[in-house]
Amino acid sequence: MTPQEMDEVLDRHFAGEASHDLEAVLATLHEDVEHDVVGLGVIRGRANVAPLYQGMFDETGDESFAPISRQYGDDFLVDEVMMTQRINGDMFGVPGNGTVVTWRLLHVCEFRDGLISRENVWMDTGAIIAQLTAAQGHGTES
Repeated sequence: MTPQEMDEVLDRHFAGEASHDLEAVLATLHEDVEHDVVGLGVIRGRANVAPLYQGMFDETGDESFAPISRQYGDDFLVDEVMMTQRINGDMFGVPGNGTVVTWRLLHVCEFRDGLISRENVWMDTGAIIAQLTAAQGHGTES
C-alpha cells in the first residue's frame, strides 16, 4: 500500500473512533486482525475486537488527535499523536468522572488487503493516571 492509502484507512479508523461509530471502525479492520493494546493483551479477530471498542465508546467521549509524526514502511506505519479525551467511566482503575485528559499515543499498524491487519497501541498510562488522580481532589475539568 502507498502511504496515502494507509493514511486514508487510518483516517477513517480514527474518524469512526471519534464519532463512536463501531461499524465504521470495524470496516477498517481485516477479518483476522490482531489488536494489541500494550499492557492489556492481544485480541484476534474483528468480532472479538468489537467489544473492546464498544467498551471504550461507553466509557469515553469528546476525543481528538493532534498529529506529531507518521512514518511509513512497505505495508505498515507508525503514528504518534497527542490524544485528548473525556473519561466518563473508569480507566486503569481510576474513576474518570468526566475528566478531560491528554497523553501521547503511538499506533503501529500493519496492512493487508487494504485494511488494518495488526494494530499495536502504546499509551502513556502514567500521564493518564496522574491526570485522573489529580482531578479526584479538584472536581472535573471541562
